[in-house]
Amino acid sequence: MDTYSYDAWLRLGRLLERRRGELGYGFRQRARFARERAEDRGARLSVKTISRLEKGQRSSYPESTLGSIEAMYQWSPGSIETVLRGGEPNPLIRGVPTSRSTLTSADAPTTAGERLASWVYVRMRQLGHGDEAIYDFLTAEGLPREPSTVSAVAKIAEATGASAAEVLALLGVEDISLRRLRAVADCSVADEAETAAMATDSRLRLADEERTTRRDPLASGRTR
Repeated sequence: MDTYSYDAWLRLGRLLERRRGELGYGFRQRARFARERAEDRGARLSVKTISRLEKGQRSSYPESTLGSIEAMYQWSPGSIETVLRGGEPNPLIRGVPTSRSTLTSADAPTTAGERLASWVYVRMRQLGHGDEAIYDFLTAEGLPREPSTVSAVAKIAEATGASAAEVLALLGVEDISLRRLRAVADCSVADEAETAAMATDSRLRLADEERTTRRDPLASGRTR
């Protein structure tokens, strides 16, 4: 393979990362991607190698490694060199159609917050934001922890060019206030349980003191 510039490898990394998202793997799911794609495609590469490629950290790889990458990312043979020359890759299959969200497939993350974080990452990349800006936003908003306020949902909608209804749909709720009410209710139940436990403990202590007093009438005076 010819020698290509640092910028060319960076561009390849961005396209690989985007392709991973199209295949249903979120921004922090390189390990799962490496494991599952190896099982499906028989192309075994370490997470470290995948990370280096996606970040453009090296400018030279064996042909066998690049062939394995094309298989894992479901690009046709020769796509990597095409990208390095300034062209576009040729995917063997297209990403999941927009009518079927990658976030609700069998390979989706397990929690609503993780699904939302992955979706935010893909949407912001599509809008042209860089990784650093995206990670800063995710950190500032506390993702993948689920947002619990109307203002948090509004910020996510604004950053992704989506509607608040779309964000709420990913969380599985119609109204964020309902989620907040459930959280308050859960806290109330916990408080009631703690109060009941304290009352029970207090009754047990009084019963112990009464039994001690009946056995030794002077004990009450001594304890005081």
